Amino acid sequence: MNRVFHIALREFKSTALTKGFIIGGIVVPLVLLLVISLVMPKLMNEKVPVVKGTVAVIDQTGVLTPAIEQRFAPEAVEAWQKRRQGQVVAEAAQAARDTQGVEGAINAGRVVQGAAEIRADLSVEMLAPLTDEKNLAIAKQPLGEGTNLEDGGRMALVVIDADAIEAAPGASKFGGFQIFTRQKLDDRVIDLVRDQVREAIRATRIEAAGMNTERLEALMNVSQSDTQEIGPGGVERKSLGEWNIIFQFAFMLLMMMSVFISGQYLLTTTIEEKSSRVVELLLASTSSMSLMAGKIFGQMCVGLFLVLVYGSLGFAGMFLMERAGLVSPMMIVWFFCFYFIAYTTVASLMAAIGSAVNDLREAQSLMTPVMIIVMIPYLLWLPIARDPNGVFATVSSFVPGVSPFVMMVRLSSTTQPPVWQVLAAIGIGLVSAYGCVWLAAKIFRVGLLQFGKAPNYATMWRWIRMA
Repeated sequence: MNRVFHIALREFKSTALTKGFIIGGIVVPLVLLLVISLVMPKLMNEKVPVVKGTVAVIDQTGVLTPAIEQRFAPEAVEAWQKRRQGQVVAEAAQAARDTQGVEGAINAGRVVQGAAEIRADLSVEMLAPLTDEKNLAIAKQPLGEGTNLEDGGRMALVVIDADAIEAAPGASKFGGFQIFTRQKLDDRVIDLVRDQVREAIRATRIEAAGMNTERLEALMNVSQSDTQEIGPGGVERKSLGEWNIIFQFAFMLLMMMSVFISGQYLLTTTIEEKSSRVVELLLASTSSMSLMAGKIFGQMCVGLFLVLVYGSLGFAGMFLMERAGLVSPMMIVWFFCFYFIAYTTVASLMAAIGSAVNDLREAQSLMTPVMIIVMIPYLLWLPIARDPNGVFATVSSFVPGVSPFVMMVRLSSTTQPPVWQVLAAIGIGLVSAYGCVWLAAKIFRVGLLQFGKAPNYATMWRWIRMA
């Protein structure tokens, strides 16, 4: 046992005390924390540049001028900005739900970026109705003269059809409008112009139909207060909404990242020691089982260190956003139980692969079992998060290899799984982890001293039967 401890300590030092690990595992997260907590608020409070220019409108209906001018007044533009920002949370959540993982986060980020504040100082220039295409070409000409949005020049041209308010005789549809812009115009300005012109046409159509616009809007608008959750003792608090599903993904990702990174370190160090023949000196003073156990335990400490660093950053962020109540002490206990199972399973496979091959290139061809364990939960987490106690989630909880990740998604959901399922998943996980360690030990014992031709699965199976 003393030898296992010394091997584990050596393994931890050789990984965690390197410059690359310190920079990547400690410095980078701290820099990110400082940027998020100190720099980003200042950047977001910076004065937003003003987009100044003229929107030319050719109103061929002859009745839209008052409505257009009203919609582009400063107070109307400010109201539009508030409405746009008010929709961002729902749209970002929907974008994240439509796609999974990183892609979902990117889509949500695009929605948030699109709702960023913009200060627009727009004036409206009403042009005479068109008589022919030549007049339209003349109206478009100023748009191609430059791209400076601070020069106050014409930035957009709106051409409204003659039948935009009253449909042509015999027609079932109303006319619309078309927008022409100068190059590289901010898409938020285009959205502003489009929305305000559409709103002006809509309101004028309602008035032309003999209805009261304000009364109709009041009838269509249904106000809703924030959703409240009732906690233990009847305590009310604002519903966390989409934070629940984000929390589930974050817990699974933290486990997946720490397990895979520490397992990758184990694979790399094993291959390096074998190729440099250092392993022969180690085997002269200890058994192959003690060597493998020490290496697995040492890299487990590396993974736990990563969990501590990134988990602390995540918890600090949740605390600042008043979401720390999402994490319960029992959830942390379950996390470390399933982390031990997941890491032992992956690390034993990594140790077996590292002992069997001669370089990293050969290892890639044997990584399929490990990649399956890592990728399946990543691909299936969203259906499991939406129905954590459904048949699919329940069955997946008992599949060896993927069960630790699936159970963390279920345990971090709003609907907790039955305790017997958690204990059963732990039992199955421990048995499967023991089986992986047992198989890996046989491969490790033979593979460490095998050089030359790259092994395949058949060769490794022969080693298992031989050992």
